[in-house]
Amino acid sequence: MLTARCCATKIDSDLSKASRKGNLPAVASILAKGWADVNCRAGGGKTPVMLAAYGGHRDVVELLMSKGANVSLVDVVGNNLLHNACLGGDMKTVKFVLALNVVDIDARNSWLQRAVDLARFWRYPLMVDLLMSRGTK
Repeated sequence: MLTARCCATKIDSDLSKASRKGNLPAVASILAKGWADVNCRAGGGKTPVMLAAYGGHRDVVELLMSKGANVSLVDVVGNNLLHNACLGGDMKTVKFVLALNVVDIDARNSWLQRAVDLARFWRYPLMVDLLMSRGTK
């Protein structure tokens, strides 16, 4: 259960919004000031790196990770970074997250869905094939 308030400050909210939109210059500027919490929570308990992954913004995901984003966190329904990348449907972002080797490919959310289950549900057959080739059960 999440106990942190969603985007406790305006700068945290700005970071979440910029991450969701894939605005790399804005994310970089906000992080450079050092006031934002790179792991702040937005709606649904999503962190900026989850929002960027969901939006298919691989470059923002990479920047946030380089600035200490915790990729082991999950949102309120238990979706991890890979779940969010699959929900977004961007193959490049999914490949990037997989290449990092930082999340359990078979992790299940609160509804017992794995990332491959989400890709299958949203009809991303190439993504399903990729996840299956990487050893998902």
